[in-house]
Amino acid sequence: MKRFGTFLGTIIGLALLAALLVGGYLLFRYVVGVFDTLDPQVETIVAIASIVALLCAVIISGGSKSCCSNDGASAQRSDVYERLALFCANRLKAGAEALADDRDLATIEQLFALHGNTKVISVYLELRRTMREGEKEVGLLNKLILAMRADLGRRELNLKEKDILDLLLGRS
Repeated sequence: MKRFGTFLGTIIGLALLAALLVGGYLLFRYVVGVFDTLDPQVETIVAIASIVALLCAVIISGGSKSCCSNDGASAQRSDVYERLALFCANRLKAGAEALADDRDLATIEQLFALHGNTKVISVYLELRRTMREGEKEVGLLNKLILAMRADLGRRELNLKEKDILDLLLGRS
C-alpha cells in the first residue's frame, strides 16, 4: 500500500510539473506572438523596457529584503555584542580575579547564547577560558571583535589590530 501511494504521488507530481512546463511554453509562445505583431523598432524598445523593468524589480526586492528582514534581531544582536565587548574589555583591564564577581556575566551570556552567531560564540568561549586561566589574551579579544563586526555586516579588511584594541581598552 505504501509503494502504491509513493508511486501515485510521483505520477501526480510529474503530471503537475508537465502542466507547468506546458503552461510556460504556451505563455512564451503568446509573448513571442505579441512581439511578432509589433514593428521591429517598437519590438526592440519593448524588449529593452521589459528587461529594465525586470532588473529594477529584482534590485528593489533584493534591497528591501536585506534591509527589513531582521532589523529587530540585528538590533538585539548588536546590543548583546556591545555589552559583551565592554565586559571583556573591562575584565582584561581589571584582571581575571574580577571575572567571578560579576553578576551581569550570566545575563550577558544567556542573551549571547540566544542572539549570537556560532563563530562569535566559539571565539568568546576561547577568550573566556584564556581569561579564567589568568592570561591576558588581547589577540583573542581582537578576533572576537572582528567576528562580531563580520556578523553585523561590517567586513572592512583594512582595520589594524592595534587601533581596535586601543579604542576598546581605552588606550591612547
